[in-house]
Amino acid sequence: MSTTLRMFIPTAIRAVMEHLTPRVEAATGVRLIQEVELNPLIPERLRAGERYDIGLTNPPYAKALIDDGFADGGSHRAFGRVSLAVARKGRTHGQMIADSHGIEVLLRSAKSIAYTGAGTSGRTYLDVMERMGLTDSVLPQSHAMSGGVPAASVATGEYELAIAPLTTVIATPGVVPVAVFPEHLGTQIDMSIFRNAASPNIASEVIEFLTDHDIDDKLAVAGIARFELI
Repeated sequence: MSTTLRMFIPTAIRAVMEHLTPRVEAATGVRLIQEVELNPLIPERLRAGERYDIGLTNPPYAKALIDDGFADGGSHRAFGRVSLAVARKGRTHGQMIADSHGIEVLLRSAKSIAYTGAGTSGRTYLDVMERMGLTDSVLPQSHAMSGGVPAASVATGEYELAIAPLTTVIATPGVVPVAVFPEHLGTQIDMSIFRNAASPNIASEVIEFLTDHDIDDKLAVAGIARFELI
């Protein structure tokens, strides 16, 4: 009988994990039950005592959980980095915008912009708008929404643009990434993986599989790049 593991994963990589889960289960013999949640809410749920075996969230949250005894420090590994992207309805056309000026022009001209209010991507968006001096000109057209909704709202035509992790944009039918925030703006969303010290030992095998470089190409296609923990 296979061991069942409960794993918390960010909304931003829901689609990626749906594709990876059958491979993980085949390679390790476990059965994964996934709890999908916004990154900032994952540590809140774990601190509240919800049972889990493996967690995936932003490194600062993971490190705080480890420091406070909610996760095993020896298991902490980098998983992947996702760019913050701008989604537009339609099919891919032309070259994707990847410079600060181009993004400023795009956002200033938009009539409506959707973003995830309570998510890491939304907080990152608000922060970078302030640093780019666009708070007064762009935020009045920006609307906070629930996790996973902004890109879908662009696909239906409700909003003109959406700010979302590149992984979410790639996985949402009917939208394309029209822009990606450049690296120098520091808007990348990092995620790391860890286990509960009380989880079965086979949880470590799942972490090894998900951090193995053999799946780097598959992750890259989905919008995830590898990175090193600092």
